[in-house]
Amino acid sequence: MAIQAWHIMKEKISVTPETTAQDIALKMISSGLAAIPVVNDRQEVLGLATEHAVLGAIQQGLDLEQFTAASLAVKAPLTADITTSPDDLIRMMVKHNCCSVVTILNSGKYAGVVSRHMLMDIYTSPHYARFAQKDRKAPFVCL
Repeated sequence: MAIQAWHIMKEKISVTPETTAQDIALKMISSGLAAIPVVNDRQEVLGLATEHAVLGAIQQGLDLEQFTAASLAVKAPLTADITTSPDDLIRMMVKHNCCSVVTILNSGKYAGVVSRHMLMDIYTSPHYARFAQKDRKAPFVCL
């Protein structure tokens, strides 16, 4: 089996519609992600909270503690299944030139995210060739 999205995706980092912009910003900073999916309690993706939206709120002088994910989320522009290949993820990102992350779904439910940096990481890792040649049963980890 070749490498698939689930091998490289970040764990389920997400926010709820009620999460404040302040908490979203802190989660983005700590995770290194430029966008975080907004999901409900059934793990359905409602949208994507982006750095641009948070920065826009800051620029407008809005109180980040009063501004929520529900009010700043945009429709997730790119989604893919957990079985999507890294090559297809790159193709999607390059074609659409709009996103720093692809939201990964499993049977229509939120499973994780793959960022541009994660994709660059797997292809530049000295361990990629060894990892790509085996049957995969676990996520990719750069050493």
